[in-house]
Amino acid sequence: HHTADVSVREKLAIPEAEWKAQAAKLNQMPNIDEAGILSTCNRFEVYYVAHDTQAANEQLMNFLKEKSGLSDNELGPNLFFHDGYEATKHLLSVSSGLDSLVVGEGQILSQVKNCAAHGGDAEGSFGKVLGKLFNIAVSTGKRVRSETGISKGAVSVSSAAAQLAELRIQEDIGKKFEDARIAIIGAGEMTRLLVTHLASTKASQPLHIVNRGRERMEKLSEMFPDVEMSLHTLDEMWEQINEADIIFTSTFSKDPLIDAAGLKEKLSSDSKKMLVDISVPVNVGYDAKEVEGIAAYHVDDLKQVIDANKEKRMAAVKEAEILIEGEIREFEGWKQSLRCVPAIKMLRDKGELIRQKELQNAQKILDGLSQKERDTVDRVTKGIINKLLHGPMAHLRAPEDIADHVEYKLETMQKMFQLDALEAHILPTSDQKKKGKKKKEQTAPAQLSSSV
Repeated sequence: HHTADVSVREKLAIPEAEWKAQAAKLNQMPNIDEAGILSTCNRFEVYYVAHDTQAANEQLMNFLKEKSGLSDNELGPNLFFHDGYEATKHLLSVSSGLDSLVVGEGQILSQVKNCAAHGGDAEGSFGKVLGKLFNIAVSTGKRVRSETGISKGAVSVSSAAAQLAELRIQEDIGKKFEDARIAIIGAGEMTRLLVTHLASTKASQPLHIVNRGRERMEKLSEMFPDVEMSLHTLDEMWEQINEADIIFTSTFSKDPLIDAAGLKEKLSSDSKKMLVDISVPVNVGYDAKEVEGIAAYHVDDLKQVIDANKEKRMAAVKEAEILIEGEIREFEGWKQSLRCVPAIKMLRDKGELIRQKELQNAQKILDGLSQKERDTVDRVTKGIINKLLHGPMAHLRAPEDIADHVEYKLETMQKMFQLDALEAHILPTSDQKKKGKKKKEQTAPAQLSSSV
């Protein structure tokens, strides 16, 4: 929502049911080792891990072009790219509600949780890095909301839509908000949030709910026993639009349900309607604004309401940014420490090799011992090696957020313990990497967030 308007985002939008399958497609690309997709009404983001970032970017760009049908020139200006530290910071800001169109809103944290669940299950495309990153993102989002005032007084996209209708209805169609008949097309989560807000206003009732199936509508009605609702199936949609003054739309339809041609055909020429569409892809065609008497709004039009609420939470935003910075340092330190994993294995292997050689040299003496005594010798010698290596291995595992510090530790260990060819083990070339494994172990990963 920062870099691309809804007309571009809707071409890239992926329903949550397809996040896992589309991430799996990315994960099969030669230069992408882990992948996750986060697609909401306000953002489309791809997170991935790769060793060759440039090659991975090219593959991702081809994926986006194929998905959207847009050319390089059309798509390029709408993209932004974050790598490494900036990618980590971006995701933590997203999960904390700082990057949302509505600062502090809570729905995005649930969406990040869902992305983590899809990526982290047995068939998901997360590995060690994205798994860790998204776990931290979820815990950080919870901390920010519990330890700062970021969510106090926050509005959702749905409530912002209702506020926009309150602000604009008199000017747009010459009616008071409390006198307006309201129809809502769709019965999902966004509608639930919308009804929650409308119930706290002077909105007239009943609210006229239109949806393809009745089950969702009936569940919605059960959630709000104090809100009067009139339930209608999709074949009654135009009848309800005709009778309503304000029509909110929020469905999963991939194509517009309402457009200029339909409005001209189904409504009388003197009709005045306010259409507020909070769906991506859009439910109300962009040409609806061209019809006389129709005031049509989309998600990007909500900013005038949202900006008024943003100022109230600026102090909490600064508190959240400090908290996020600490979480980023911890994750970046953990990520850098992954480069020491091969060195730790080599230390263990070398210690075991020395132990075995010394036991072989003492074989004649050991042959004279009972099995119980030989087991004791084996246990004691293993304990000695483990205790000797505990300090060096703990030093290697300690998080470092500066790459040069990791290099120095590795170089020191290589010289001190004479770990031959350590560098070759830690920095594998691209042709040494084994592709095709579902979970791929990384030693020097790079994170990417590409978003429209």
